[in-house]
Amino acid sequence: MDTFHLLPYDPSWDERWDRFVMEGSANGTFLQTRRFLGYHPSGRFEDASLMALDGQELVAVCPAAAQVVDGVRMLRSHPGSTFGGLVIAPALLRAPRLVTLVSQLDDFWREQGFGAAELRLTSDLFSTLPTDALQYALYHAGYTDELEIAAYVPLAGRTHEELVAAYSFNKRYDLKKCVKAGLSDRPLHTREELAAFYGLLCQNLKKFDATPVHTLAELVDFHDARLRDEVRFLGVFTPEGEMVAGACLFWFSQARVLHTQYLATAPLKGCVPSTYLYDSVVRAGLDLGAGYVSFGTSTHDRGRVLNTGLIQNKEGYGALHSLNRIYTKAYREE
Repeated sequence: MDTFHLLPYDPSWDERWDRFVMEGSANGTFLQTRRFLGYHPSGRFEDASLMALDGQELVAVCPAAAQVVDGVRMLRSHPGSTFGGLVIAPALLRAPRLVTLVSQLDDFWREQGFGAAELRLTSDLFSTLPTDALQYALYHAGYTDELEIAAYVPLAGRTHEELVAAYSFNKRYDLKKCVKAGLSDRPLHTREELAAFYGLLCQNLKKFDATPVHTLAELVDFHDARLRDEVRFLGVFTPEGEMVAGACLFWFSQARVLHTQYLATAPLKGCVPSTYLYDSVVRAGLDLGAGYVSFGTSTHDRGRVLNTGLIQNKEGYGALHSLNRIYTKAYREE
């Protein structure tokens, strides 16, 4: 039976970790690279990431943090990333090997004093290979899963005209009114433009008593340095130059998915800027050669509550559905 050598994460492995995630894994994205996770200031999370080696070969990484939840010390997929643990090599996509790996991980985490583990897997939409065997291994080990529903639009082999034809009647009507009103879109690059978008985003979230996960300084850092190849900002403007909608987009090159990380709109008399914004994202995906545009999840409370209005809005653009899976296991003394 295969056994794996488990090592706690050490910064000296950063380059090898990132190369494995982006070039040597079946389900890694830039969200699981140390380059991305490193934007968090030291001390924000108690890092509990680890690596699995088969001999000298790195075959899996788990970006994770230790957190206390309801009095239980829990190993959790890194809170600084939307999803991502475990990230595995294609050669590891064998059910018996993954069953062994998950069993070893459980033993390791239990010995480290964790009372539970929670793993948010990379959705198959963002993976280069299906990870059904990993999902089975977690089920086999006694993990329970919770599901979040997300929406995406397939772009491959379709023209913009064909995509618009799949929009609902109301979306096509709203889009025509936006075009008639003279709305236009363009990339955002300057700090002033990003600040204007961020202000719009904060206004949108204020009515939900929420704030963006990322600060303006972090978004500027993403754009200017840390994620220059992965992040894009898009603005929608009136003929007078007023920004009435904007988007922060993440480009997942390995899976060719353009994802809407943040969307923000302002009311405008006579048309619906959000419709133009969604269509702008679709056109941006076509320009990139993306296979899919991802509109993100439409649930709350770990998938238990469906935001009906939000999912119906996305379905209005011809969106299909994918699932994000959260796997949890409580450890108990035998």
